[in-house]
Amino acid sequence: MKKLGICSVVGLLGLSMSVLADGSETVSNVPDSAYFAGLGGSYNSLNVAQNVYASGISDVSQNGAVVASGEAGGPATPYNVTLSTFAPELQFGYFKHFTNSNWLWGAKFLYNYLGATANNQNVFVPQVGTFTNTGAYTDTPFTGNVTIASAQTSVNSELGLMPFIGHSFKNSYVYFGIGPVVFDTETNIYDTTGYADVGGTHGTDITGLPGSFSNAQWMWGGAAELGIAYYISPTWFVDANYTYAATGWNDHDYSAPFASETDGYTDTGTLYESTSQRIIDQSVAVTINKSF
Repeated sequence: MKKLGICSVVGLLGLSMSVLADGSETVSNVPDSAYFAGLGGSYNSLNVAQNVYASGISDVSQNGAVVASGEAGGPATPYNVTLSTFAPELQFGYFKHFTNSNWLWGAKFLYNYLGATANNQNVFVPQVGTFTNTGAYTDTPFTGNVTIASAQTSVNSELGLMPFIGHSFKNSYVYFGIGPVVFDTETNIYDTTGYADVGGTHGTDITGLPGSFSNAQWMWGGAAELGIAYYISPTWFVDANYTYAATGWNDHDYSAPFASETDGYTDTGTLYESTSQRIIDQSVAVTINKSF
């Protein structure tokens, strides 16, 4: 991702310098002000980081009476993956020159459909906890684990609002913008099962049938953009830009009751899971735009 960012910035700066050398002292053909709309595409380097934590509490009953209770929890190994995807991009906005100046200000709204999924498969969550027999005054430590077939994070759409400032030349303007961004995401956790190692018995299924969880959320962040717009006619221009967008860590909690039977004992309790996710998107986009 760093290489994409460096190459994109260097390339755009090179284009800007060539534009500056070709007509910076001439009257600008860029409109004094204009609304615009554009359509094109972007190449995205999408980094998804995910942390998973699982825990559970339960009571163990025999013949209808509670004979023990316990709890355990722990984190999985952090997951981090970078996905590459091409996405259609739509943008529209407005710009206006400052009075008697080649400097301008503006803002644009952008939309990308990313349609990318990070699939964290075969997640193993070590568990450490204690259980207490009814009437006992000491806790007995035990270990276990939670297995997850797949913890998926889908990044569907990206929307951004980018106020910018720029400088126009003969047939173009360069600009830099910074603003808020939001990602439409969905998390799916499939086939979660909790096991415990108690009393010398290894891998006892505590939670019974596997459980699954799902959640959709908007993840907010910020973005910075460097770009150049080149007019190929009085009302049409090509916009090329590099954008770095990032969210903070977003948390979500899940829970589900469970019940299972082993050797005449009944386990009832609640399984808790939480996910924490962060998204970083670096993109290079080219759009064809119409000025109004």
